Amino acid sequence: MLLVLLLCVTPFSADKVEIVKENGESVVYLVGNVVIEDEHTQITCAEARLNEEQKYVILLNHVTISDKSGTISADYARYYFEDQRGYLSGHVTLTRAEEIIGADSLYYNGMKEVIEMFRNVVIEDKKNDMVAQGGRGWYNLKDDEGHLVDNPLIEILREQKEPIRLWAQEFRLKTNSNEFLGYGAVKAIIDSITVYCDTLLYNLKSEQGTLTMPRIVEKNNELKGQTGQFTMKNKTIESFHVTEGTSTYYTKEGSKNIVEGSEIRIIFNEGKATTIFVEGNPKGILNLKKTVEDAGD
Repeated sequence: MLLVLLLCVTPFSADKVEIVKENGESVVYLVGNVVIEDEHTQITCAEARLNEEQKYVILLNHVTISDKSGTISADYARYYFEDQRGYLSGHVTLTRAEEIIGADSLYYNGMKEVIEMFRNVVIEDKKNDMVAQGGRGWYNLKDDEGHLVDNPLIEILREQKEPIRLWAQEFRLKTNSNEFLGYGAVKAIIDSITVYCDTLLYNLKSEQGTLTMPRIVEKNNELKGQTGQFTMKNKTIESFHVTEGTSTYYTKEGSKNIVEGSEIRIIFNEGKATTIFVEGNPKGILNLKKTVEDAGD
C-alpha cells in the first residue's frame, strides 16, 4: 500500500527497491540508476533513501537535482519535496545557462530561488568572463544577485594577459546588470597599476567604474582623492579621474612633483600614464616623463 502511495505522490524508478521499517517509519531504499521526480524537480543518483511520511529523500553518489533554476550536482544531498529545500555537499556545482556556481557545500531553497554556499565558493560568470571566489556566499537565482565574503576575490579574465584581480571585505554581484560592488579595503591590480579604495562599483559592459577614497599607484607615481571614476577599453585602463585630488609623480630628471586640484584626470596609453589634466588651482596640463623611478617603466 505504501509503495502505491509513493508512486502516486513521488514517482521514482531504480534497479532495486526495498521497503523497511526504521524508527516506526517506512523508508524506501532505491539502488542503481535512481530517478525521482515531481512536478517541479527531477532527481537522479546511484542510491537513495526516500521517507515519504516526512517528505524528504537522502541521495548518495552522482547526485543531480534539476528544476527551472538549473542543475545541481553533488556527492550527497538531503532534499525536502514539499518546500523544495536541499542540503548538498561534496563537489557541489550548480550549472545554469550563463553561470556555474560551485562550493564544498550548499543550501538550496527552490521556492525562493536562493542558495547559500559554504567554503571554496566559486561563481563563474561566463557572459562577462569573470570568476568570483570566497569562503562563503549567497545568491538569488531569480534576481541574478549575490554576495561573497570571507576573503573574496574577483578575476576578470583577459586574452594573453594576466587577469584583472580585485579583493575586498565583501563583493555584491549584480550579474543581471553586469555590475559588481566591492566594500571595505578594496584593492585592484590592473597591469602595473594598483588601486586602493573604500568602495568600488564597476560595470563589465560599459567598462566604467566609480570609487570612494581612491588611491591609485603606478610604481612611484600616485593619484588620490575623495571620489573617483575610471574608464577602460578592451579591459585595459584608459583614464582615472578624482575629485579634491593630489597627484605625485617624478620627472625625467628624477625630481618629485606634487599637484593638487578640485579635479585631476590621468590619461593612459597601453596601460601607462602619459598625461595629467588639473582643474582648480593650479590649472594646466603636465606630461609625465619616463625615468628609472617612473611608474611607466
